[in-house]
Amino acid sequence: MPGTDPDNAGIYRFDNILVEPAAHRLERDGRPLPVEPKAYALLLTLLRHAGELVSKDVLLDRVWGHPHVTIGVLNRVVSRLRRTLGDSPAQPRYIATVHSLGYRFIGDLQCSPPPGNGDFELPPHAPPPCLPTQAPATDKPAEVAQPPYRRRFTDGDQFLNCIDLQPCLKQLANWAALLPSGHTQRRAILEVLGLEYARLRASGMATPVLAYHEAILATLKGDRHAALSALSQAIDEGFRDELALRRDLAWRALTDDADFHHQQKRLDALLAAERALHERLSAR
Repeated sequence: MPGTDPDNAGIYRFDNILVEPAAHRLERDGRPLPVEPKAYALLLTLLRHAGELVSKDVLLDRVWGHPHVTIGVLNRVVSRLRRTLGDSPAQPRYIATVHSLGYRFIGDLQCSPPPGNGDFELPPHAPPPCLPTQAPATDKPAEVAQPPYRRRFTDGDQFLNCIDLQPCLKQLANWAALLPSGHTQRRAILEVLGLEYARLRASGMATPVLAYHEAILATLKGDRHAALSALSQAIDEGFRDELALRRDLAWRALTDDADFHHQQKRLDALLAAERALHERLSAR
């Protein structure tokens, strides 16, 4: 039986987009997105280095494997990939340009094992399995692929080395939302999340997703004004996960809040405008 390529193991998700390397799938809301092979290979390279600067030389080597391919070819493929994803170089949500150096994937990325890979579900009342820490982004060009959103521990525990941070942070927040106000575990989780987000912001990871997580934290702490302010900031900076406002449990506290519904409608309007722009560009 042939071995499994470790680079093809797993499924990537960001916003409503799914990427499954082993099946060569690229979908939005379950519908296939047309993409040329080089653009797909380039996307996979950026996803495997999520949060890191990937130099132009590394991309040319990984995607084309040929030293004589010009930078202009790379730039054109990046441009086509952005159109496919509905991204914008002026206000990037997924692929950011690092001037004269390369590109970085900046989206809110989740990576999960492929179906049938021994997955299991926690019992309904089980506590969250991890208290993660996210590594800061760096402008040092990537040399060896690193799994996205994962912390490198020094104690040699291979299980801890494979913790995927983004789902853990969301899991912690949702777990806290299920606990009563003043509960000891809830206070402990909010303290951990507050320290983590402060560390990320201090390290330079001031992304739209971080602003959104800070809005969640403020909601869980009962600070309505700070929550709505952070949510508005996240949307202004490029946060576009409209499903999160229905999915994340913390927002139940603002179910009847008119200002919260205003932010929902504002996000929906921005997404509709961006989709219309993408459709016009695709039709050309």
